[in-house]
This record gives sequence, structure tokens and C-alpha cells, in this order.
Amino acid sequence: MTRTSIVIAEAAGAAIFVAGVTAVASPGDVWLVNSGLHPMWLVVIVMAARYATFGLFTSLAIGAAALTGASLITGTPLDDAAIHVRATSDVFALATAVLVTWIAMLHDTRLERVEAKLADTNLGKRDAEDNVHALHASLAYLRTRHDRLDLAIGLWRNLASRLERGDAQDAARAALELCEIRAGARAGGVLMRQGARGVTLAWRGTWSVNDLGAHDLGQDATVRAAIISKQVTPAGAGAGEDDCDVAVPVTDDETNDVIGVIALRGVSPTRMHAAELRDLGVIAQWLAPALARHVPAQRPITSQSGGRS
Repeated sequence: MTRTSIVIAEAAGAAIFVAGVTAVASPGDVWLVNSGLHPMWLVVIVMAARYATFGLFTSLAIGAAALTGASLITGTPLDDAAIHVRATSDVFALATAVLVTWIAMLHDTRLERVEAKLADTNLGKRDAEDNVHALHASLAYLRTRHDRLDLAIGLWRNLASRLERGDAQDAARAALELCEIRAGARAGGVLMRQGARGVTLAWRGTWSVNDLGAHDLGQDATVRAAIISKQVTPAGAGAGEDDCDVAVPVTDDETNDVIGVIALRGVSPTRMHAAELRDLGVIAQWLAPALARHVPAQRPITSQSGGRS
């Protein structure tokens, strides 16, 4: 039920009850002309206190209608109602009802302000809870980043130590791990040059030692191109299925000779950015000192050495 329906129902019930009691108690004088204050004013004052202006006017109208109906039923003259218009007690009762209505209006206004403040407080509470959840999410993210940073620092320290102090094979494995991290290579191998042939130092992924065993470096078109150019070389358009996707030459800083090659598979040569190619070259530079201690003097490979059409 709506607030209007509730007010009308309460006023009608109370007015009918008072009018009925009055008709039973004084069947010949429903308006109680000689009794001073009519009890119907109690209904009006109570409704004014509960519902302010709307309760006042609703109870006045329904109370008058209820008494009029009781007067018609009992045969009481309606002229007796005019006496209450001039009665001092009724004037005081009306003034009391108006005063109660004004107080009720003040209470309603105050209640509305309190409800508005409560709504603002609840909104602020929800915002605070959202901020707390956001802070918790940020804290969890930062904690995850911190854990990853700890892991990354340990990983980089391990890789750097192996590249700097490890033997050629251990340094080669560390270089392959870096290539996987930086370029996403799913497979790869490090070949150390022995003349025109390459000897496998380390491999990673789907390539096996048999795939990367000692063989003529010129058989792989990408490797051959990288050795000749001494630059990081992605596979060209004419590369075969057995050729690697990217070849990274390892050059001795002192002699400028190519002493090894990092051959990578599982990367898209056409989608590699310049920064990735540059970083692969840096990895080869880090690997060069470890290989230089284990590589004899090299003879150059020409573009015709072991090449395939």
C-alpha cells in the first residue's frame, strides 16, 4: 500500500469507530452539542501528529463525513453541526491540531535531512569500501610484482654469472635461455666453429643433438648468411625447412672473426622487431668471451661454401 492509502485507511477506520461509539452513546445527539469538545477531534489531532498536513485535512474531511452519516442514520438534525463552528472548545481544538501539524512538519523535515545525511554516509561508505578493495587489489598486484622482481633478479644474476664465469657449454645454455626470454624462441642451439664445420655446444627445445651435430655450417642458408654478414640474420624468402629462423653470429672482439653461431627456431623472422634483433646481437656479444677461450683460429666461409640453391 502507498502512503496515501495508509493515511486514508487509518483516518476512515478511526472516524467510523468514533462516530459509531458516539451514535451508540448518544443516539439523539451525534454532534454532542451540549458536551463541549467532540471526541472526533482526538482523531484529527492524532492523524495530524502522525502525517502532518495530509493527515490533518484527511481526518477533518473523513471525520465530518462519518458524523454526517451517523447523524442521518440516527435522525439527528444537521443544523447541530453549525454550533461547533462557533464553539470556543472547537476553535481551541482546531488550533491545537494546526500546532501539532506544524510540529509534525518540522519533525518530517528533520527526518528528511537525517535520511539524506544517512544516504550520503552510506554512499561514502560504499566509496570507501570500493577504495579498500582497490587498495587490496593494488597491494596484491604490487606483491606479485615484488615476487616476480625477486625471481627476475635471481634469474638475471644466475644467467650473468654463467655467461661471465661458466665454461663454453654452460655459457651457451645461458645464452639460449636469454634468447627464449627475449625473442620467444621455442628451440635453438649454439654452434662453435671449427673451420668450416660447427660443433654443438648446447641445444634447447625440439632440436636434438643429432639435429645440431657437427656438420657443414654452409648447409644452413641462414647460418651461412649470418657468418658472411656478421650480423643477426632472419631467414630469407628462399630458406628451406631445415634452415633456422634466425641466426646470430658470435664474433670475437679482438679478431673480429665469427667463432660461433646461435641458431634459433620457433620465431617468425618477418615479425621480429629491430629491437629484438639488436638484443640478440647483444646476447651474442655476452657469449663471445666464453667461446673465444675455446675456439681455435677460424678460416672464413665464403658464400659458395656448402651452399644450397
